[in-house]
Amino acid sequence: MNIGSMSIMQNGIRGFQNAQSLINRSAADLAHLNVTHSSQNPEASEADEVSAIRSPEESIAALKQGEIYARAGAKVISAGYDTIGTLLDIRV
Repeated sequence: MNIGSMSIMQNGIRGFQNAQSLINRSAADLAHLNVTHSSQNPEASEADEVSAIRSPEESIAALKQGEIYARAGAKVISAGYDTIGTLLDIRV
């Protein structure tokens, strides 16, 4: 059964998964920075900081961006469920 709202929900799920990936990556960047700052070896710490992907500010901004994307994906999923309920004359 091919209902148009199924692709809407798939897009919402894909958007939510992309948001989750962005959040996980940003959290890992922040954790990596935290580990490098608490390192006992100053030479290793300096080398790790240079190779860090993002600054703490960028990682925090990306976390917020991921939150916004996740909320948008959830709203798309909800709209898809509402559309299916309307097509089938039921409310979920």
